[in-house]
Amino acid sequence: MAAISIFFSLLLISAAFTTVYGGGIGFSTTLIHRDSPLSPIRNQSLSHYDRLNNAIRRSISRADALFQRAAALTGNSIESSISPGGGEYVMSVSLGTPPVTYVAIADTGSDPAWTQCLPCKKCYPQSEPVFDPKKSSSFSPVPCTSDTCKSVGGTTCGDQQSCDYSFVYGDQTYSKGELATDTITIGSTSVNMVIGCGHESGGGFGTTSGVIGLAGGDLSIVTQMSKKSSVSRKFSYCLPSVSSQGSGKINFGEDAVVSGSGVASTPLGPSTMYQITLEAISVGNERHAVEKAVAENNMIIDSGTTLTYIPKDMHDGVVSSMAKIIGSKRVNDPGNFFALCYSSDGGDVNIPSVTAHFAGGANVELPKENMFITVADGVSCLMFTAMTESDPFGIWGNIAQANFLIGYDLEQKSLSFKPTACA
Repeated sequence: MAAISIFFSLLLISAAFTTVYGGGIGFSTTLIHRDSPLSPIRNQSLSHYDRLNNAIRRSISRADALFQRAAALTGNSIESSISPGGGEYVMSVSLGTPPVTYVAIADTGSDPAWTQCLPCKKCYPQSEPVFDPKKSSSFSPVPCTSDTCKSVGGTTCGDQQSCDYSFVYGDQTYSKGELATDTITIGSTSVNMVIGCGHESGGGFGTTSGVIGLAGGDLSIVTQMSKKSSVSRKFSYCLPSVSSQGSGKINFGEDAVVSGSGVASTPLGPSTMYQITLEAISVGNERHAVEKAVAENNMIIDSGTTLTYIPKDMHDGVVSSMAKIIGSKRVNDPGNFFALCYSSDGGDVNIPSVTAHFAGGANVELPKENMFITVADGVSCLMFTAMTESDPFGIWGNIAQANFLIGYDLEQKSLSFKPTACA
């Protein structure tokens, strides 16, 4: 009963009124970490450290799958348009006519939105009833002969001339079904768009209904809303810190504009994976620069990856500089994964000033909570990890993004950071 109460509280929080500025539409809804006390998919039986360890494992798996996706971008496989589904934040949307509300993973690494659909050949348990397309008057299958079907890699022609898809991710999660069009409603704005109707799904999606794709491809909801309505091709979000008990927010259109004092903006690269360029990280008075050979578009920013992956030389330099300044006893990571951990039993710790320098003069100062997390009683570790030689890029993860309003302007190809109390 408590879980049901939390779920309906989430739905009430999520309803946001549409605002209009100069003809443009803006709207917002709640964004919640999957392990938050407010989350309808939170596993109540796990301890804080269990949840953190699970998030770290998901982060490692997701990073590997994103690297695989990068390798597939030159091919025609389905990985060229979507990425792994084990994201960290959930949002509520409504689907169909009349609208049915469901909770899905908000994923900046995926393009299409999909949900589990009846009839289910093999569906995992979810927190709401599985969507029944027969009860939606706006549901319409995409024909396999259509240009839309042909534009999505990995589709086949089904028995009823439907456009069948098979989304198989690098971490072995998957969704199989048919592409269709239906109405998605966020706040009070509704847009008819292409979605995946999954009849067979499995893997690390928790008890969500599916995925809301926020990447930059043609089938992401950001792009589809822009093409089919007056919503500008922008979105932003504000993620609470891991220790917060509150919720964040995701904004679209004119509500997504990031402006005012303290804004730092950097160019977005051409890929739909939201590439940015990290030039250096400063720890106190020591600056650790990226090698020029890998300097351009060398990172992606991803809401679904917990950890931050940076080049090994930079990582080793950052660890060395921090170790010289932190005034607490250095200890080993109980999980044998992180390179820098210290004892947090002694009260205040001297954490140095750290600034990430991105292209375009975007200097982002990182507070302690964006870098260090308590991984066990009395042990805090740096949530940065070193890339391997084979990794095609680094990843700016969601711990490093917490308590920043982060705006994606896909029209101007820029990404903005603004320090903000998100919860």
